[in-house]
Amino acid sequence: MKPAGFGSMAIASAVSVLAFFGLFGRYAEAFSTFIAAGLALVLCPLIAWATQDRYCLARPDPVNGPEVAVADVTATHTCAVCATAYELPDIADCPVQAGPICSLCCSLDAECGDACRKNPAAAPVLMPLPTVRTAA
Repeated sequence: MKPAGFGSMAIASAVSVLAFFGLFGRYAEAFSTFIAAGLALVLCPLIAWATQDRYCLARPDPVNGPEVAVADVTATHTCAVCATAYELPDIADCPVQAGPICSLCCSLDAECGDACRKNPAAAPVLMPLPTVRTAA
């Protein structure tokens, strides 16, 4: 969960509800929806700046190799699915596609099961099979 979007929405919603019920006066009650929109607009970049975007990437970006310093972040890589060139922040290494994949193709891919986010050394988790009780 990203704290910038969720946090700004939660704070703006709470303040807007309090304004709607008259806690901040009659004018704030009348403009509670605009207060919510304005607060969300201001708080989202502030929370992103305060957290330094630590929570924005869902997976590591090892296209150039893990823990490799990148000289030029704006260098482009071609997506293995749509064959479009993207900059490094918009692309990730996909073990299923065997190459770099853009964020759009990654979010639309239903077959991989987030293979890049899972530990490749981990064994599958075996769940017990459901059983049906029989009447004796």
